[in-house]
Amino acid sequence: MVSFLVYDIGFLILFTAFVIWFLSSRKKQLSREGIIFMYRTQVGVDAINWVGTHCKKTLHALKYLIVGVGFVLMGGMIWMLGKTVLIYVLHSKEIVEMVAAPPIAPLIPYFPKLFGMESFFPPFYFTYFIVALGVVAIVHEFSHGIFMKLFGVKIKSTGLVFLGPILGAFVEEEKKGFHKKKKLEQMTVLAAGVFANIVFALIFYGLYVLFFSTSFTASGYAFNSYGLAEVNVSSIDSVGADVGTLSMLLGGQIADTNLTELMVDGRSYLMGSEFKGAVLNPAFSNLTMVVVEDTDAVRSQIRGAIIQANDVKIKNQNDLMLFLITKNPGDVVNFVTEDKTTMETQEYSLTLSEHPNEAGRAYLGVGHNEVSPRGVIQTVFAKFMSFKDGSIYYKPIRNENFVIFIYHLLWWVMIINLLVALFNMMPLGMLDGGRFFYLTVLSITRHEKTAKWAYKIAGYLILLSFLILMAFWLFEVI
Repeated sequence: MVSFLVYDIGFLILFTAFVIWFLSSRKKQLSREGIIFMYRTQVGVDAINWVGTHCKKTLHALKYLIVGVGFVLMGGMIWMLGKTVLIYVLHSKEIVEMVAAPPIAPLIPYFPKLFGMESFFPPFYFTYFIVALGVVAIVHEFSHGIFMKLFGVKIKSTGLVFLGPILGAFVEEEKKGFHKKKKLEQMTVLAAGVFANIVFALIFYGLYVLFFSTSFTASGYAFNSYGLAEVNVSSIDSVGADVGTLSMLLGGQIADTNLTELMVDGRSYLMGSEFKGAVLNPAFSNLTMVVVEDTDAVRSQIRGAIIQANDVKIKNQNDLMLFLITKNPGDVVNFVTEDKTTMETQEYSLTLSEHPNEAGRAYLGVGHNEVSPRGVIQTVFAKFMSFKDGSIYYKPIRNENFVIFIYHLLWWVMIINLLVALFNMMPLGMLDGGRFFYLTVLSITRHEKTAKWAYKIAGYLILLSFLILMAFWLFEVI
């Protein structure tokens, strides 16, 4: 973590120094609007004119695809906002406990928390924000510009926007000329920016996968659960003493649990002490319950990814299984684990148990449970991340901290392109989705007053959604 912060601060200092040098050496092309500095140049205009002139056939062929993507993103953003409000209204207390910050926008940090995506999102550093925002802004505005050129909209200037070290971009068009264009042409220009962001999100996803495959290697078995079993309450022979409070790892979640020993058909198990009363109650004799296999791994609270067993390197689950085949129940094995966050190692001397389903076979008592994705968003993310095996602990081949830093940077450039594309298509006046929505209603109704009314209502409903989120947040905070 310290090394990452050093990289983060170093990049930030270098980038800030570059921005200061860049602005001070180009004062003639610089204008100031409040605390924002705007650097105007014709370099961007020349590049836009070249693409808009030499790629006309390709750009015209993309019109309907771009508008279609705009509709999909707008629908997705409206659904996400509605889902966020519903979750917040029903579970505001839990959400405030998870995310203390006010819900100004349901993207970051609310998107990962509300939709159960925390495991997909790596740490977020300021450098990631600077670089990702720069890529997003330049790609977004350049795409607007080339379609303006394609449809004959006059571009007055292009340039970069600086708010401190934060980088943005702009394309300054002739507003009246743009609004006189056909509705399809206007909608194409408006959706072109978010379309480009989606394309670059896919490009950076490819780079992300490629970088992972060339920079990481399997280095351990990442178990996320202890051995579980299902038993009939009527089969319990006896309930023993409380083992004490242990920090249990079940399904990847760590929680303090009071454990009690119990014997079932001559085999020892552990269960939560809160179930003790139910087990002793004859009325519950027909029930089944999930218990934990009583193993040395559980009692020793083994943590981290298993990277070594005695002198054998463990790279994955198969390596561990092959090692255990050579052992017998009762053998003592020295396991080495590595914490996946701090990368600190720890040794455990554990006595192997007998496998619950195969007599004479050695059993450690840890496993990996694949969590089934819930809902559309989790399913899509799980599909995109399927190139990694969740049971394998991966480590960089070289220069560990720097490789992880770049790996996460590629992720954030990808994900921020995606989230900005979604957010920009919200039907709100200041965003691309605002006029896009207005033109959609106008195309359907062919009535300007109706389109303006729908545009206003959409804006009010979105603002009302944010007010509801803030009201519930304030209620829980106060």
